[in-house]
Amino acid sequence: MELHFNVTGERRKALVQVISEITGKLAVYASGAGRSYAIGELMVDKDGVLDYSRHDGFVHPLVTALAERGFPCEPQDGVSPKAGEQPVLCIAMPLEGFTEATLANLERLVASKAGLIKKAVGAEALPIERTENTLRFAWFSTDALPEEIQAYTVFISPLCATAKAQKRVTAVEGVAENEKYAFRCFLLKLGIIGDEYKEARKALLAGLAGDSAWGTKAPS
Repeated sequence: MELHFNVTGERRKALVQVISEITGKLAVYASGAGRSYAIGELMVDKDGVLDYSRHDGFVHPLVTALAERGFPCEPQDGVSPKAGEQPVLCIAMPLEGFTEATLANLERLVASKAGLIKKAVGAEALPIERTENTLRFAWFSTDALPEEIQAYTVFISPLCATAKAQKRVTAVEGVAENEKYAFRCFLLKLGIIGDEYKEARKALLAGLAGDSAWGTKAPS
């Protein structure tokens, strides 16, 4: 998984140094085409993209600390939005392991809960951009709080894993009478379950209406 900071040159070196100070890990430069820095299990490439796919448990405090040190996440690709458009935060996942069939599963899985996902993450649309090596989810506001960014990354990873694991997904979106309950059930099916994901579930359900504990209404 990736976060984009859109820094190069000396600013990228400064970002790497700050990450090294925060994590207490030595930054190691890998010369060659990638020109990346490795800081423990974290990687920063030549374009200032932070890859934390092998260490996602630390992303919440890391994002908070980086923002406090002058390195907030940038909009997708670091490109300024066109007039009238809102900048977005992009989360990227490796394309590795996907087939055409499981990519179709992912599209249908998102479509089946599109209305709830949009409300949960504050998105107007849910595009999935396919590049040579990644899938890019440019769904999220750059004004998102660090705990919200953490929740979004927690959500995207099992979403992709579920698409890969299922043989077929039906893209039928039903009407949810109780949004919180319906989306909570969806999160649990994705494997976002247990105390370790409690705060992520709370953040993802915050913008939805209803009661997460009961399918219709609480018993009297």
